[in-house]
Amino acid sequence: MFRLKKDMANVAVWDTPTDGDPANKAIDVLRPIKVIVIGAGMSGMTAGILFPRSIQNLELVIYEKNADVGGTWFENRYPGLACDIPSHTYQFTFEENTQWSSFYATGPEIHKYLKHVNTKYKAEKYMKFNHKVEKASWNDETGKWAIEVKNMVTGETITDTADVVCSAVGILNAWKWPEICGLHDFKGKLVHSAAYPEDLDVSGKRVALIGAGSSGIQMLPQIRRHAAAVDHYVRGKLWIPPAGIGGEGLEARNGDPRTPAADLERFKNDPEVYRQYRRYVEDLLNRPVEALYKGTPGAKMFADMCRAHMKEKLSKKPEVFEALVPDYPVGCRRITPGPGVGANLVYSMPVRLQGLSFDSQYLEALVEDNVNFIPTKVRTVYDNGIETEDGVRRDVDVIICATGFDGVYKQHFPVHGKYGVNLQDIWDEMPEAYLSMAPRLMPNFYVFLGPNGGPGLGSTVPFLELQCRYMTQVIQKIQREYIKSMMPTDRAMRDWADIVDSYFAKTIYVEKCNAWWKHKSGRLLAIWPGSLIHGAFVFRNPRWEDYEYEHGPESRGNSLRWFGNGLSQRQIDMKGTTEEYLDTPVPVEIPLEILGHGSHTNGFNGTQDVEL
Repeated sequence: MFRLKKDMANVAVWDTPTDGDPANKAIDVLRPIKVIVIGAGMSGMTAGILFPRSIQNLELVIYEKNADVGGTWFENRYPGLACDIPSHTYQFTFEENTQWSSFYATGPEIHKYLKHVNTKYKAEKYMKFNHKVEKASWNDETGKWAIEVKNMVTGETITDTADVVCSAVGILNAWKWPEICGLHDFKGKLVHSAAYPEDLDVSGKRVALIGAGSSGIQMLPQIRRHAAAVDHYVRGKLWIPPAGIGGEGLEARNGDPRTPAADLERFKNDPEVYRQYRRYVEDLLNRPVEALYKGTPGAKMFADMCRAHMKEKLSKKPEVFEALVPDYPVGCRRITPGPGVGANLVYSMPVRLQGLSFDSQYLEALVEDNVNFIPTKVRTVYDNGIETEDGVRRDVDVIICATGFDGVYKQHFPVHGKYGVNLQDIWDEMPEAYLSMAPRLMPNFYVFLGPNGGPGLGSTVPFLELQCRYMTQVIQKIQREYIKSMMPTDRAMRDWADIVDSYFAKTIYVEKCNAWWKHKSGRLLAIWPGSLIHGAFVFRNPRWEDYEYEHGPESRGNSLRWFGNGLSQRQIDMKGTTEEYLDTPVPVEIPLEILGHGSHTNGFNGTQDVEL
């Protein structure tokens, strides 16, 4: 029998054909496929690491407009920049960092970690830096995307093509100046938090800080330490909790976010101890379910806790408390505690930040003598200061705009899909994508952290990985089945929109508040309709029936032509194993009703272990 197999392996009929007909190939001989990823932030890095390890015969190109990886953690340089969820959850599941120096890591430390990961997993070989994608166009005849890319160094524009495009540009990546009369007539120093100058020195200066989003909250404690005075302009109201998301993990540290040296040593020397701690912190983010729903005891308790905290911290200036405390539920607008970060972070910080003490927090900063809290709307900027709507004029040397970005899910370059439809026009009306990833009329086009693409409960990073693994399955299906075009059906888009709206109707997110993640209609845009754990279940169980398909010419009208010649390539060339199905035996579940006495329930799914 061995002789027969050996001879069969040499017969020409089993040679892999070159005519491109899937029917003549082994089922596991996969056609080449090219994927272009736009952006090399955390999403693009995830694709650069996971795609090549799962997709065979892949050509991958990642275009990044910046000179380095990291996305927001490369671009943002303002003082006080930090993550507002625990560091130990803001990392890849496959690459643990046991040495986070604070419970809430600084921006420079996060960027250092990302560069390490990118190098270790050799994702940079797929990346072209200083290359900005300016246009994408779908060709219905060829089933390819044409991508126009500008070299930011030479100014040259090239056109590349791909079978699949994955947008990893992020939610907030194009910052904007606020619309304030006379802003650009200011004769002093005008800066934006998203483009903070490396050499800006506010020592002894009068500074106006406009905005109290995440960047404004994190910046104020650092700016006021060196400025002679800070006028802090705050429109609207906001909750400031005692600690950040998952802040219960600070209890063992008596509220100090700095990681004790003893913990760093234990985590470094005992991976299992660190893994247990990481699981503990991760669990903290997944647990506070009740606080998300309107009128629950958990939501009320959270609000009472935040109110008491703010009242205590602002007792020196009670008028600030009255102006700041909201009447909407905690969490309707994203909460940012602006936690202090410890002196042991200095080694990873830029020179301009070294030597500072990072103990003060936002509320403490508001009551300092050199901070002037101004809830009145800015009317105009004159050559050396700001005038508010009450007619008061205040001279300043520096204006810092911490005023956010140009539209949530605003498509910043044209993407022409089926029938020439522009994604810009679709998303200007209402940003939508099936499962947050697949916009309508955009064949073979997928988005990381798209509309409704971030978990409201749980960490973003594992959610990114789950989205990437879902996209991997999509790309594998397109490749395996010779699919030319794959996009969500109209029915699937309607069903998804209904799921989104139905879920949020029960939550605190729909209450009236000025939140960047809301559409002007009030619809939630940034948050997944459920938790991270909920999303994981959805992504692991794709509903392929929710897509419409057009197969390539290789299929010759038969969508199953990819079944091939009935064999695996390993059977043809006699290389490798052919009995791998024994590695993962199918579990056999025995219904409880046919079991006798003496069985033992395993507690997982109601089945029992039985001696046969």
